[in-house]
Amino acid sequence: MECTPIHQQVIGEIERFSSKSFQLLNLPRSLEERFERDTGSKRAMHLWREGLVAIALFALFSLADCIIGDDPSLNTFIWRLGVVTPLALLVILTMRWNPHKLYRETSVMAVVCVAGLTHLFVEAGRSAASSAYAQAGVIIAVLFANVVMRLRFLYALGASVILLTGELVFLRSDRFLNTPEKTLGMILVSFVILISLATNYSFGRDLRLVYLMLLRNEIQSEELAFANAELHRLSSRDNLTGLANRHSFEIHCEKLWRQTSSERQSLAAILIDIDKFKAVNDLRGHFYGDKVLARVASLLQQSLRGKDDFAARFGGEEFVVLLPETTQRGAEIVAERIRTMVQTAGAPAVDDATSIPVSSTTVSCGVAVCHPCANGTMMDLLKAADKALYEAKRDGRNCVRIGQVTVYPSAAPQPVPERITVQSEISPLAPTRKVIWG
Repeated sequence: MECTPIHQQVIGEIERFSSKSFQLLNLPRSLEERFERDTGSKRAMHLWREGLVAIALFALFSLADCIIGDDPSLNTFIWRLGVVTPLALLVILTMRWNPHKLYRETSVMAVVCVAGLTHLFVEAGRSAASSAYAQAGVIIAVLFANVVMRLRFLYALGASVILLTGELVFLRSDRFLNTPEKTLGMILVSFVILISLATNYSFGRDLRLVYLMLLRNEIQSEELAFANAELHRLSSRDNLTGLANRHSFEIHCEKLWRQTSSERQSLAAILIDIDKFKAVNDLRGHFYGDKVLARVASLLQQSLRGKDDFAARFGGEEFVVLLPETTQRGAEIVAERIRTMVQTAGAPAVDDATSIPVSSTTVSCGVAVCHPCANGTMMDLLKAADKALYEAKRDGRNCVRIGQVTVYPSAAPQPVPERITVQSEISPLAPTRKVIWG
């Protein structure tokens, strides 16, 4: 089974992400859009849940710091609970509406950076302990952005750079820590950033790899289902005419008989045979005969009333049409329309313009209608239509005749005959008559 372009693209991305080397996490545009469409809602709900927990813990920490801190300040309380907490809550609430990726990641990144930088600001210039405590807050902010909230890698990198810059500015202006302490603190924050970014990158790559594998399986299932459907269609269709083949007809007629019987509806059958088809084959060859069959089949399809009507190639130059919920008059109209359209269309053009012109293509039709019941079978309906077709052939061809269904008392199911033929001299379903059909 040949892979579709999207399938090949997915396989290529799986191979890329499976390699050990560093790879950019962005997928090709179409795949990235599909990835965001399929995972965006779940991602927003993750930010919503984790964000609410983080805001609650941040508020409790701010209250505890104001109550038991060594130098409680109203300014600290206002910045944390009056500025950072409402801003974070507002951003997290918007996650409920599954916002666009750019807003979603940027807004969360901004809140984390504001919280981290605010912590540096309120702890600056208080004491040596506060200076060390401020750096711990930056580390927590980095871990929260890169590991807990799992910002997309580029946004996690951006948040890390902003917080690291804030840390550099803080240490440069701090007067309580000496140079070795500042250097050690800077190294610690840098290590945490590198480790958390590596973890974030690994998570992002694994997330896309798992998604691509699931997408590959989904595409393979869709392609297999399509291939099976196409195989079923091909196995149920006649290659030359495009109509249902004999096997498909037998399955459908059995199902339709049960359906119309249970719903107490009428069912009509029309048997159609191309007149003098053997003579056309003998004169023009089988390739021209195939053209005749294909044209008649096309006209036959155009003559049907709707999706419930069913047409099939019955064998050779014979066709059959089943019409549910149809009266005898309605079936006769459809048969007459088929006959008229074929006669009007005429014979297909011949390749050799100098050859003898062929006679116009015509068909004969036999019609039968019944109300399916327990004592009857589809065989009874087809026998009646076959007898009517015999009468049409006997009466000069290119006409429609109506047959009467005879229902026998036996309820035993009778198989549809292997082939109802109207080409031979004697029909197997009709009385012995010395009439040559064709």
